[in-house]
Amino acid sequence: MGSVQKVVKVTMFHFRRELLSQKNIFLYFLMGIYIYSNMNGVVRLCSQVGISASPAGYVFLMNDFIFQTTFLIGLVFIFSNAPFRDTMYSYIVHRVGSMCWEIGTILYIVLMSLLYVLYIIGISWLALKGNLEFTMEWGKIWGTLAKTTAAQQFEIPFSINAYIIGKYSPGFGMFISALLEWICFVWIALCIYLCNVMIKKGAGILAAGLFIFLDVMIYNSWTPWAYRFSPITLAQLSNYNREKLSYGITLNYTWCFYGITIVCFIIGIICARRRNYHECN
Repeated sequence: MGSVQKVVKVTMFHFRRELLSQKNIFLYFLMGIYIYSNMNGVVRLCSQVGISASPAGYVFLMNDFIFQTTFLIGLVFIFSNAPFRDTMYSYIVHRVGSMCWEIGTILYIVLMSLLYVLYIIGISWLALKGNLEFTMEWGKIWGTLAKTTAAQQFEIPFSINAYIIGKYSPGFGMFISALLEWICFVWIALCIYLCNVMIKKGAGILAAGLFIFLDVMIYNSWTPWAYRFSPITLAQLSNYNREKLSYGITLNYTWCFYGITIVCFIIGIICARRRNYHECN
């Protein structure tokens, strides 16, 4: 069996075991209800004015602090049992090798994070209940909500950022928001994995919680320069403004930050594989 086949088999093993596990189905259900119910105000506005919304709604969900935090808590729940080493671990590693196990597990994390992002986007579309028009424009609905008090009148609980609409083209805004969210999810998931294998299970959840709420700590009592090291800040397109630019927050910096730290996480996970394999035997 070739190394690529072994990696793919490990990845598929994780998907078969985790994708439709009871805890994940429970999360999908709760997250779906959460997004669906909070889009009701947009549906009411669309129905009242007789205009459909563009598919850009998820951009504003991902750039709202409360919703972003909720999505990340859900992500921690998905990967809470990392590094996925149960009674089958020793048997599978004996067959495929520790390197293929780790690479296959990392690939699973990357793909599962992508599916989670796509799930959020898909539910945000379904929640519009027939009031969705697939067009590469911000559209009148989101523009009205960003520039008027309609969001308060229709009790829409997430912020529709006028800066994003004015600064970015619709296609770029939708693509880059989804991409930033995906990379941020991968970052947090790999952080959980690395901390759990290097320290002990549970340490990753604590580390993820620290990074998820780092924005709040910086805003309330810490130096603003720390925004440069907050993966949550860097995942929000609304933060690429003049104020954050003074702290060095740019998209180019973000690609470097995510790229370097994710590579370091992967190297740390792979380097720890032999020690952890021997501990499990």
